[in-house]
Amino acid sequence: MSNYPKYENFSKINKQKKPGLYERLVTFFQNSKRIIKIANKPKKKDYFLVFKICAIGILILGALSYVIQLIFTIVTEVMGI
Repeated sequence: MSNYPKYENFSKINKQKKPGLYERLVTFFQNSKRIIKIANKPKKKDYFLVFKICAIGILILGALSYVIQLIFTIVTEVMGI
């Protein structure tokens, strides 16, 4: 037994040919068509849920940035910078 790698793994004979541009485009459009067939329009309830989640996130980030700004303002005034 030798420690050399198996040369069959590096042979060009067994390598599969990569699909061309046309085959990739056809596959892409087939997959896109399948996804559009399965997809459905969200209900008003779903839109409102996404809106609430985004609004809560924006409020949390705004409050956090306000607190950080307030802390730095107080610290710089106390230190006299």
